[in-house]
Amino acid sequence: MKSFITFNKIIFKKGQNGVALLMALFFVVVMTFLATSVSYDTLIEYSVSSQSVNRLRAYYAAKSGTELSLLRVLIYQKALAVLPKELEEQKSMLDPIWQFPFAWPPTAFLPEDMSKVERGLIAKLEEESIMEGQYVTTIEDEAGRIDINDLGSSSEKIREATRKQILKIFEIELENNDDFNDKYSSFEFEKLVNNIQDWVDEDKESKNGGDEKSNYQDIISNFGNSNADFLPPNQSFKSIEELHMIPEMTDEIFNMLKTRVTIYGVKGININSAEKDVLKSLDSQITDEIADKILERIANKEKGGPFKNNDDFVGFLQGENLSTDSFNEDGIPLLYGSEHNFVIKSTGSFAGVTKEITAITFDLESLKARYVTLLEEEDKEKSGGGTGTGTGTGSGSTQSQTTQTKAKKKTPSGRPTIVFWREN
Repeated sequence: MKSFITFNKIIFKKGQNGVALLMALFFVVVMTFLATSVSYDTLIEYSVSSQSVNRLRAYYAAKSGTELSLLRVLIYQKALAVLPKELEEQKSMLDPIWQFPFAWPPTAFLPEDMSKVERGLIAKLEEESIMEGQYVTTIEDEAGRIDINDLGSSSEKIREATRKQILKIFEIELENNDDFNDKYSSFEFEKLVNNIQDWVDEDKESKNGGDEKSNYQDIISNFGNSNADFLPPNQSFKSIEELHMIPEMTDEIFNMLKTRVTIYGVKGININSAEKDVLKSLDSQITDEIADKILERIANKEKGGPFKNNDDFVGFLQGENLSTDSFNEDGIPLLYGSEHNFVIKSTGSFAGVTKEITAITFDLESLKARYVTLLEEEDKEKSGGGTGTGTGTGSGSTQSQTTQTKAKKKTPSGRPTIVFWREN
């Protein structure tokens, strides 16, 4: 009996040891799980916080590039304002102030043939800088594109000229793009342009007939009757992307148009910054060959460089055997240098994170002066008091010179006027 009790005690003691071991193992597993969970959560929070800091640094790198570009635009505008009258025809020499792209840090984009001394000086500047991120900025000119908001202009001449230019763009694309021609050869582009004009004009009657809202029933039904008064807005486009909402507009047509049109135009076309198709849309006499020669002349200083004024441009056209008497019969205002609305694009990056800022500056003073001049000249023509436009190029030249004279009375100061700002 005594031995049996002793045996039970031994068994019970071993059982206690086994339970203690199991409990110890359980607590070790729990603590390991908690430690792993806390460690994982900490790593996630650290990663999220780190990415937030990286995004912030990339954003401020992009903003730094944007602010520097705005400074370049201001310097260019000031340089134009103080330019002596004797040098006005050489104003294109100031274009490099804004034309060239800029990047930071510069050592990442230096040419290979640069000397070690020059590289060393630039590297020293980088070391002294507190900017840890990178950015690349470009400044583009909107003055060489067709302003679709001019379809709702108070000037009948500008409205009709803009319509014809856009229709000419479609005609050019049909001629030069076989795939586009196969798909859209029977497409009613005039109906599409009418729909675009209905968006911006003030009346409620569609250019295609009937009520403008009848074209938006599908969209209105999706939004609900409470939004029936929203479309079309009968006001200027706020962004190029709004073209997607125009009836008959397709993605392919939009992608073709977006590089040729703008909503920040200068009430005319700047010959020195216009693309090939925009040049061809001015007059049927400008063929592919003539347009290429115009672009070649603008890009090559040895051949004359950018056109200085209307006489320079007309003389060039006459040298190419174009009939300048009938050129630009629609009277599209043609500009030659200092009329710019700039699109600034700045891309900042840090630790693999990228941010992009797009800003658009608007020269309100010059635009207002030019628009007033256009309306005054149109009123004189309607009343019979004008001298006529002669060639369309002549009218454009007069408007450009008048605008420049008025704009130079005030030297710009402070931040350029920003009408658009988008962060991606």
